[in-house]
Amino acid sequence: MQGYTELNTFRYERKFVAHPLNRLATEAIIKQNNAFFISAFSKRRINNIYFDTPGFDCYFDNLFGNGNRWKVRLRWYGDEFGKVDSPILEFKIKKGLVGTKKSYSIPSFYFNKKEFHARALTGIFDIATLPADVREKLTGLQPVLFNTYLRSYYTTLNKVFRITVDDQMEYYNLRPSWNHMQHSFKEDLKVVVELKYNKEHNENADQISNQFPFRLDKNSKFVSGLSHFRSEIAH
Repeated sequence: MQGYTELNTFRYERKFVAHPLNRLATEAIIKQNNAFFISAFSKRRINNIYFDTPGFDCYFDNLFGNGNRWKVRLRWYGDEFGKVDSPILEFKIKKGLVGTKKSYSIPSFYFNKKEFHARALTGIFDIATLPADVREKLTGLQPVLFNTYLRSYYTTLNKVFRITVDDQMEYYNLRPSWNHMQHSFKEDLKVVVELKYNKEHNENADQISNQFPFRLDKNSKFVSGLSHFRSEIAH
């Protein structure tokens, strides 16, 4: 897919919260960096359905920063609701400070805001071309969260370092049965910056990040959304 980054190695993802700056001010600072970041791709909306075990194993591993952890999401670009074209199933794997992801193409489906049954995703996975171990992993998972946000992309001229800027974040609770998604949780004022690069370039990353006035923050959208909707598991 155009603009989609597949990974076959481990990379760093340094996350920053740009408070109190808005997107415009944040991107102006990025463009002033001595690494000379330029726009890499058109700004677009990103949508994710996150999955977890009934015991929320992925949530707790991310919340407590366990060194070896993973999470699963179904991602697509463009409109949040309606027909979903070219969705991608992602397994994000973290080992210490670096991570990677495994990606699988999934058939199109409809994501109805007013009436969506999570069981519909099982049917989509059944007809997808997925490895046996991935299918087995999915049998123990259920959808728990939907989120959407606007992302812009920057890269250095040599494409060694990438930056994404996210704002307009919105979250919906998902249950394993019917979902009507009438109420959402918004983080309207938050701007999240991610600096991404392969681990062999870690020595030079400080020269970039030290020029940012942003606060370093692990800032997991997955954790933020679930902590808001599932107060019974957040404490």
